[in-house]
Amino acid sequence: MDAPKQQPCFSDFLSKKSYDRPSWASHLSPIPSHVFSLGHLPTPIHKWNLPNLPKNTEVWLKRDDLSGMQLSGNKVRKLEFLLADAVAQGADCIVTIGGIQSNHCRATAVAAKYLNLDCYLILRTSKVVVDKDPGLTGNLLVERLVGAHIDLVSKEEYAKLGSLVCPLCFYHSFLCAL
Repeated sequence: MDAPKQQPCFSDFLSKKSYDRPSWASHLSPIPSHVFSLGHLPTPIHKWNLPNLPKNTEVWLKRDDLSGMQLSGNKVRKLEFLLADAVAQGADCIVTIGGIQSNHCRATAVAAKYLNLDCYLILRTSKVVVDKDPGLTGNLLVERLVGAHIDLVSKEEYAKLGSLVCPLCFYHSFLCAL
């Protein structure tokens, strides 16, 4: 059995488009009216041929790593909704928190740049790194290239004060429009 054929549409990238909720979400409220197309979606599904699988076992992979170079992965899907809501409310900047190499923070910084929003990142790291320049590696490089405003905070300081930053803060990251 082959996976359903899905063709990504690249022409609507960065466009604002209406959102029609799927039938399974008909009871949810409120439902956003629009999203920004931030990824090259839908992403393909590939069959993965693994040796030594039990008989009649198939493994299929949803390739969200192919949703876009800087915005790859499942982070794009939530940002399409969150950033559309922020823009609809008149936000001119986005603030979010994560670890120093957070994929969520990188994707937020890139998406904000695409949408002409300032992006402020509060990045948790060790006490040693807070007092020195952590350099240009991984996600931090991309965040700096797109002009995100970066503040480093030690994990200990964040544990003491992190939940006071925003009442909407949950777990280790949040997105909030100022």
